[in-house]
Amino acid sequence: MEQEGLSRAELIEASGLASEQVDLAIDAGLLTPDGFGRFKEDAVTMLQAGAALVAVGVSVPDLARLAVRHARNVEAVVDEAVDLFLAAMGTESLESDDLENLTPLVEALVPQVVALVGEHFRRTLLSRAAARLAERVQ
Repeated sequence: MEQEGLSRAELIEASGLASEQVDLAIDAGLLTPDGFGRFKEDAVTMLQAGAALVAVGVSVPDLARLAVRHARNVEAVVDEAVDLFLAAMGTESLESDDLENLTPLVEALVPQVVALVGEHFRRTLLSRAAARLAERVQ
């Protein structure tokens, strides 16, 4: 049976990046392998996005620092979001059968949260970038 996802070596090959660059993203917490050491396919897109930022002049150390900070903050917010989900679903005490029934609900909620948070991040980034650029106009 073939395993899903990409091994580290396959990820390096698919991304076209050096192993050190891939390891930097892994060490920063941006990419996390599953229990079998495999990475999801979207890891390639994430790595290539980072490489595109570096290609236009973003420094690797600065990007790595931002990535680590982002990963830490996201983990804290995600933990709070999970607590909110669990409270909203009334999951203080579960039976083993409940997991099967709740899994589709969680799977339905996740894309909604990703859309909400992702769109907020995109809008905030664009707005703040525009304001910072305007400050530099003489």
